[in-house]
Amino acid sequence: MVKAADLVKFRIVWWFKNLGKGSKDSIQSLLLNFKHLFIEFKKTKKKCILDWIPPTGDYLKFNVDGSVIGKPGPAGIRGVLRDASSKILCLFSFFMGILDSNIAELWVVKKAAELCLSNVNLRGRFISIVSDSKVAVSWVNNGDFGNINCVNSVYDIRDIMSSLGGLEVVHDSRAFNSFVDSLTNMGSNNCDDFVEWGDF
Repeated sequence: MVKAADLVKFRIVWWFKNLGKGSKDSIQSLLLNFKHLFIEFKKTKKKCILDWIPPTGDYLKFNVDGSVIGKPGPAGIRGVLRDASSKILCLFSFFMGILDSNIAELWVVKKAAELCLSNVNLRGRFISIVSDSKVAVSWVNNGDFGNINCVNSVYDIRDIMSSLGGLEVVHDSRAFNSFVDSLTNMGSNNCDDFVEWGDF
């Protein structure tokens, strides 16, 4: 149910964007209208309402996700940056070619960090990059990342974290990242790349 609702939401935004009929305000409004997501648990056959949990105070939350069809396979990465009032400040999507899932999860963290570094409005802000990949978060935050192909990306992310000071990379459960997860599945299908910035 979550994926269906999120995909419908994203498709509508995509149509507005591609047809040139939607302003940033209408896209923002459309994305925020779907406040509640329903998830059906197979074991209990009960439905529960799951809200996105906003950051506290002046923090910003950058939910990110990578998706790969196959192992390795076509990979897409997506992310959405929001503030405590759920306002969308950045939305991005990229097709990354053929990758392993762990590499895709690391690269989406790197892309979010690069976007944070590139926007002067984010300097001095406390930002949590939230990933559902324990592996990618562990590689970034711990000394042992066990994959030689990740060395440069891991060090690039750490350098950006040092430069910005207020940037952290944290793990959160898949449930709270479901919106980005559904967007990423479309990225795996080779949709057009884009970065959209909201008003600060």
